Amino acid sequence: MAAGSTRPEEFDKLAIDATSAVPLYRQVRAVLEDQLARGVYAANRPLPSTRYLSQTLGVSRNTVALAYQELTSLGLVESQPRSGLYPVALTRGDGPRRIRATPHARGVDWAARLAARPGESNQLPVTRAPAFPDWREFRYPFISAQPELKSFPVRGWQRAAVEALQTPHLAYSVRDAGDLDDPLLVEALCNEILPPRGVHAAPDEVLVTSGAQQGLSLLADVLLSPKSTVAVENPGYVDAWHICSRIGASVVPVPVDQRGAAIEQAPGFDAIYLTPSHHHPTNVTLSLPRRRILVDELEERDAFAIEDDYDSEFRFRGQPTPSLKSMDTTGRVVYIGSFSKFLSAGLRLGFVVAHRDVIAALRAERHHRSKHLPGHLQRAMGIFIASGEYHRTLRGQRRRLRASWEVLTASVRRYLPMAEDAFPPGGVSLWYAAPDGIDCKRWALRAREQGVLVADGSRYFFPGTWRNNYLRIGFSSLPTDLIEPGVRALAGALPR
Repeated sequence: MAAGSTRPEEFDKLAIDATSAVPLYRQVRAVLEDQLARGVYAANRPLPSTRYLSQTLGVSRNTVALAYQELTSLGLVESQPRSGLYPVALTRGDGPRRIRATPHARGVDWAARLAARPGESNQLPVTRAPAFPDWREFRYPFISAQPELKSFPVRGWQRAAVEALQTPHLAYSVRDAGDLDDPLLVEALCNEILPPRGVHAAPDEVLVTSGAQQGLSLLADVLLSPKSTVAVENPGYVDAWHICSRIGASVVPVPVDQRGAAIEQAPGFDAIYLTPSHHHPTNVTLSLPRRRILVDELEERDAFAIEDDYDSEFRFRGQPTPSLKSMDTTGRVVYIGSFSKFLSAGLRLGFVVAHRDVIAALRAERHHRSKHLPGHLQRAMGIFIASGEYHRTLRGQRRRLRASWEVLTASVRRYLPMAEDAFPPGGVSLWYAAPDGIDCKRWALRAREQGVLVADGSRYFFPGTWRNNYLRIGFSSLPTDLIEPGVRALAGALPR
């Protein structure tokens, strides 16, 4: 390769730093890129030869050759037979160019662009649902959103995950499935998970989601609009309120009492979001008479219901309550389930059961977000269920949580001042009512200083209906033997 009319002063040996962490060939490439950007080489002037440039810069010819290869790959130079490398004529829209900052250069006003996003103006003035990712820093984490690590079925899940990477499962674990879900997991849902809840569905009526949250978000995008009015429980699940309001839908609260959401007091709605098995956060169950009222209301109003059945398996006295979906004969109930509460929230696995037309629309919407969930995760869960490990784990978790519930209710009655003494036998938390005059938000903050993590109940109330005499005391995230001393520590943090 000819050196052309290259002048030695065009290269500065000081531009190459042999002690730098940046590879030498990239330093050489940067020097050449700078020269190309400054127009040092005319269209008819070849770049210097590898021999000349290696001697001038004090590097090997292989280093220079590698830099030239990258410039060629970037489309900045091109080879002409028996002549050498020449600059590629660039138009304004071509290839990468060296960008130089100027004193008056303006950055992007990201705040303005983010504020202009659809749905931002529709946010309700409430916080997000608490997750408490720092729960392990507290000795007594009285929360329900995190796992109790010792109860996680490590060996069973490990076996399922390893088997999912063996024949014949490997193909399903690593494939690009397009819009499809794992057939083994869908079969397990239809045959083993849903029937005990009174739900019977065909495979084309089921969609696997990244937790119940994604299912709810997809449903809102597909079924709601700014013209929709969505009724929600109050107190209730604040993330559901956010998801619906971001669409532009009107969100209206329905009061909750000891028989669940007061359906008979619900204002006009064309959709309603409910947690009927164990109301979030009070744990009460929607009574059978109110379920019947709701079914009639849905048909009369030409409305539909979203049933979030996040922890129905955890009932400690009597049989689990059949789902609202089990009473649905017209397809007006959309059912959401999750593996988060009994297994692990970190797995992010849930499912939606609905009419096949709704599932097809959800599948199409999911395609533009994530296509499908990780194949290995789905196949491992399918194997975990089919092997019987799921049901063994569920029985063990139910025994553990029942023991924890019994210790917690006894400890709360013994150590904490009581305004109400009704704790439904199920779920993964207690809804504790303090006597009037006790500031539970302040109490929860003081408890943190004593190593006790607990959620104040005010965050679960709809705007304008705020109450500050409740705590949500979870019991699924800590060992049973820490509950009684934890409640004593909580009592010690009570504001005086």
